Amino acid sequence: MLNKKKDFFILFVIIITSIYIGYENPKIVDIPKSIIKQPKLYNKFFLNKIGLGDDIFLRENKLSQSDLVLKNEKYNQNDEIKLNSFSLVLEKVKSFPEKAVSVIMDTNENKEVEYNIFTQDGFIIQKDEKKQIDLPLFYYQKQDGGIRSVIGIENEYYALMSMKKFQCLYVSLVDLKNRKELIKSKCLINPKGADFGGIGGAYAILDDKILLTIGAPEHNAPDIAELSQSRDTIFGKILSINKKSLLNYNNKQVDYKIFSIGHRNPQGLVYKNNKIFSLEHGPQGGDELNKIIEGKNYGWPIVSFGTKYNDGKSYLKNKNDFISPIFTFIPAVAPTSLNKCPIELANYYKNNNCLMGLSLRAMSILIFLLDNNTDAVINVERVLLDKRLRQFGLDKAGNLFFDKENFFYISSEKDGLYKAKFINFR
Repeated sequence: MLNKKKDFFILFVIIITSIYIGYENPKIVDIPKSIIKQPKLYNKFFLNKIGLGDDIFLRENKLSQSDLVLKNEKYNQNDEIKLNSFSLVLEKVKSFPEKAVSVIMDTNENKEVEYNIFTQDGFIIQKDEKKQIDLPLFYYQKQDGGIRSVIGIENEYYALMSMKKFQCLYVSLVDLKNRKELIKSKCLINPKGADFGGIGGAYAILDDKILLTIGAPEHNAPDIAELSQSRDTIFGKILSINKKSLLNYNNKQVDYKIFSIGHRNPQGLVYKNNKIFSLEHGPQGGDELNKIIEGKNYGWPIVSFGTKYNDGKSYLKNKNDFISPIFTFIPAVAPTSLNKCPIELANYYKNNNCLMGLSLRAMSILIFLLDNNTDAVINVERVLLDKRLRQFGLDKAGNLFFDKENFFYISSEKDGLYKAKFINFR
């Protein structure tokens, strides 16, 4: 009896070791991989034969029958939203119930708009179908985790996502083509205090590098927040990643460095006129628009115009060692994406630097006007849409995407994809 137990234990160890080695070294087991999994649909053909396929698939994924085929819809509630100096046309393109984390767009040879909508729970939504992404073994979706951002460069896709290996919670930048973890954080020191909604994941693509934000993933865990001030971790930082090193990765270390520190949860990032700006969540209040300068410290969790979650006490408002925001929202608006203004809006405000952001809590498009010389914020206009706005549609250079009619695109959380255009300037 003892020998049987021993043999079983040895066999179990061999199986687990083989799985681990095969995952960490996929070429050893020579398993063909693709960004698309044939996935939770692997048994669908057989189940359909016995009349159970769709029912089981829908129950497992908490979907409705209408989610199997996603149809285009028109937005008929507010065809034109009249603002102070211009109007906004808004039209719904597609409905879907998931949280979009990235919307990467292009046009085909017939000038038709195509889009890949990446969702937090690991799907790609396209024009007439939804596909499950083939995700790494240690992908972790709890504690508001999952995929938090996808970068598209030269037909390659890289996802920032939460991971769990045994008791270690961490984040990784993963090549979706082969599921390899290219950049990995250290384990979080307080797993129970983790809130992966704070990962960040905003990016800007420059000529030779990619700037990527990685927040301190906490809601009320001071020990995780303090990682933003440590140079021994990538949490609470903006990273500068060598683009060539990323694209030519071949089991070598990706070349990256810390660009700036002291960030809480930067969800918007844009490069314009040789300047970098970020849009960042504060705690209770204190959301920030920052001008990002390489090597500088932005102060979290030591300084903030917001207040603490547990007792409502204030932080330091400023300190000489840290860079202050150029604008602060009180109360919070929960900002998300940040990009350049559409050409019509930029021309209307041609004497100022015009940036455009989105927000969840304020349910608005945010239009920032900055002084061209000092970068001081002159005005912030809120275009209320009554929708939790999450992502701009971007092209593969990370710029705001425009179709042939100059519409830009916005995702609304658990709602769908819209296209919008500013018109009737006065």
